[in-house]
Amino acid sequence: MRIRGHSGCEVSFIDESTIRKSAKAQLSQRLKRQIEKQQDFSSAAPFERIRTPRVLRVNSTSDAYYADMEFISAKDFVQFLTEAGQDALDGFLETVSGFIHANLANSRVVEVGHLVDAKLIELERQNIPAQFIAAAREQCADGVVIPVGPCHGDLTLSNILFQTSRIYLLDFLDGFVESPILDIVKLRQDTCFGWSIELYDLEFDRTKVRIALRYLDRHIESAFATFDWYQRHYDLFQLINWMRILPYCRGRQTAGFVSRRLAQIVGDYHLTTVQAETDHSRDVPMTPQGEHS
Repeated sequence: MRIRGHSGCEVSFIDESTIRKSAKAQLSQRLKRQIEKQQDFSSAAPFERIRTPRVLRVNSTSDAYYADMEFISAKDFVQFLTEAGQDALDGFLETVSGFIHANLANSRVVEVGHLVDAKLIELERQNIPAQFIAAAREQCADGVVIPVGPCHGDLTLSNILFQTSRIYLLDFLDGFVESPILDIVKLRQDTCFGWSIELYDLEFDRTKVRIALRYLDRHIESAFATFDWYQRHYDLFQLINWMRILPYCRGRQTAGFVSRRLAQIVGDYHLTTVQAETDHSRDVPMTPQGEHS
């Protein structure tokens, strides 16, 4: 992959068929949890068109951890989006939406406001700007009820490899709450907000890729927009998502990009809230939440 990551892990080639992912100190335990989640997904193997690289061996010391995995020959997301026609995009949408819907079927709806509050306290200690913390707390006022169950945890396009007939998922992540809504959030982090193309180092046809991303985003949003938990809490979890990224940004340009996305989410949320209150005062049914641009 040609992505400037923020995880702190190192990836190296062992030979032509094996790569090694390693981490030291505090990051070693995080990597260990990621690999265990990847192994659990691989052993379950419930999805015909979704795979993950086989973990060949792992090793750990008191302050380091590594995992050797099979090397997968495939396209990264920019290569895929640059070459993909509508049939290929629709095939990807069917696969990834099916993955999330299947995980929703194995989830239960739970009130998680206490977990969200704990995460906001943690973010506050990381000096996240107060206006974003306040906006998130405002969205928790009526409770936070979402499906809790299986998820990838970091389902960005940069963590997906594309082959003709299947996709491979990389870099599973355990979060402060395990929920399919997080996978929708991470997908739209790219399709709506363009995070992974911001980090992509090589030259590519930005116009072609952005057109493809807009197409994907419209269909991903519409696939889940009818769920009450999505309408009520998508903005909250997208806001938390970007706040979690902000402390790890390298350089003013990247930090500025993230801060602008946070401001966009807060502005869109307040605009939607004002519109809903206006509609209610006129005895007009509230319209579904609109698409982010």
